[in-house]
Amino acid sequence: MRSWLGGVVCAVAAIGVAGQSGGTDPSVRLGLLAPSLGLEPVPGGQPGGSPGSPREDLVCDCLPVNQVCPFNAQGRSGGSTVTEVRISNTRPLVDGACPVGFNRCCGFRPGSGGPVSGSLRGRCGGREKLPNYLDVVPPQADFGEYPWMAVVLTTDNGYLGGGALIRNQWVLTAAHKITSRNLKVRLGDYNLASPVDHPDYPHIEVGVRNVIIHPNFNSKSLINDVALLELERPVPVQQYPHIGLACLPSQAQKFEGQRTCFVSGWGTSKFGAGDFQNILKEVDVPIVERFSCQSSLRETRLGERFELDGNSFVCAGGIAGKDACTGDGGAPLVCETNQGFTVVGLVAWGIGCAEGNVPGVYVNVANFVNFIERHIGPSQ
Repeated sequence: MRSWLGGVVCAVAAIGVAGQSGGTDPSVRLGLLAPSLGLEPVPGGQPGGSPGSPREDLVCDCLPVNQVCPFNAQGRSGGSTVTEVRISNTRPLVDGACPVGFNRCCGFRPGSGGPVSGSLRGRCGGREKLPNYLDVVPPQADFGEYPWMAVVLTTDNGYLGGGALIRNQWVLTAAHKITSRNLKVRLGDYNLASPVDHPDYPHIEVGVRNVIIHPNFNSKSLINDVALLELERPVPVQQYPHIGLACLPSQAQKFEGQRTCFVSGWGTSKFGAGDFQNILKEVDVPIVERFSCQSSLRETRLGERFELDGNSFVCAGGIAGKDACTGDGGAPLVCETNQGFTVVGLVAWGIGCAEGNVPGVYVNVANFVNFIERHIGPSQ
């Protein structure tokens, strides 16, 4: 949950959208997860997006129920296991929905950074094309779309938060999520309620040998909110199409203004209450310039004197209906770069969820790369 910690609102957050603390206010449009709560989405919302702001990397259409989505033509998934539609019989979406007898089919626009071929297996920042075996409804992610996504658990299966696999024996997460030293990490998971996510690609669990928390971490202000989990054994990522590494940025690398960025995780369906989501969620959020973010946060209950620590934090979002929310601190925010998908942030804290002009606040990973690589070694 989010709670007051020394003057900031701490997020143990995941993908979702917010009502008011203590219950669901019907007057508050909940955007991404609204259908799950029985509410209408944000007025004017687009599938997988926010009011007037569809995901720029996706294209959707309606195909008859007897046809298979031609994702291989759009870079989503495919290969010999997917039948290409030879005779197109599409209908346009109307208010984000398809008519009776048609299924919605979405794929990445060509060149938009969709999952790549197996040539990058074992290297950071790549995603593989996997056969589409589920009917994915945004904001659900595709199976294998975020192969670096880690679930941090206690050894007795208590859920703590999210993280990112950045080396085959190291997971990066937020320090405020580490409330136990008896830990394990689950990789390749998708539906937390299912013992088997995919018949061909099971998830794996690995124990944690060592926990390294930034020596200057402040649990009240969440300054230096960085932790590294050393796994008991290396994960052979070259063997798995659905488990892979996220890239680290360069020390002090800037991402302000970048729009091809995504945060993924499991979390409660509304701010301050609700159950965790079973299936991995995703949302695209732009990186927000530091002082613009600070100005927006000063309009909240933080007040006009609030100062955002730019060394520890980076902001993203601020678009109504798009945000991380309660339940999954440590979940990675990644942006597409020349080297592949790169960890720019880790979910840290925020004011409410999914409110317009209120960006979420993330650990500024780029400013901790030197610290990280002192322990895990430089990238190859």
